[in-house]
Amino acid sequence: MVELIRKAATSIGVGLVAGAFVAILRLWSASLRKNTDQLDKLDSYVAEGHQVLAVFWHGKYVPLFPLAKGRNAIVITVNSFRGRVIAEICKRFGYRPVLLPTEAHAHGFPELVRQVKQKASLIALALDGPTGPYHRIRSGALKLSALHGVVLAPIGVASSHKIVMGSRWDKQEAPLPFSRVVVAVGDMIDLSQTGAEGGTAHLENIVRRGMEAVEREASIILGGMKQ
Repeated sequence: MVELIRKAATSIGVGLVAGAFVAILRLWSASLRKNTDQLDKLDSYVAEGHQVLAVFWHGKYVPLFPLAKGRNAIVITVNSFRGRVIAEICKRFGYRPVLLPTEAHAHGFPELVRQVKQKASLIALALDGPTGPYHRIRSGALKLSALHGVVLAPIGVASSHKIVMGSRWDKQEAPLPFSRVVVAVGDMIDLSQTGAEGGTAHLENIVRRGMEAVEREASIILGGMKQ
């Protein structure tokens, strides 16, 4: 009985917290001057028959909830209270969450492979998440592309005014209301077409260059928007 009450209370808590965040994100998103035209690239990559892993830095993910809404993307998170809140937010914006056991490091890559084998067309993943270190590229994304032919689609976010949470490991960025915000999508990266010379470090450099390029592109687009 105690366990049932605990589970019910947790479920209610998840729903309340997620609902509050969704309401805030929708109001906040409505206030932004945004350019998300390049998200159409994701749709075109999928339409061309690719299985796509959309990758971004963990500190940039908050604006993507409302700005990329409606895409049938799989979002993988951890089965904790925080992870369940994220999963509920994902569902309300049209994404498909997958909850991993708490020992995510042991289950993350096998779950990615399982989704690929089940023909998932679009998966979203923070390259340095869920616990960092900051901008450290996870090997799972590299293996998924190199071994299974999944193409990586780098995503960059730039905003004119934002709060940077420097005390967090990921330096989370939260664009302020009424800011200009840009989401850029880079060229596809297919590591299965890359030579094995240089090993993991070589693959990391390729992906890092792609991430740096898409972040620059987002900043260029932002600079061209009217003040």
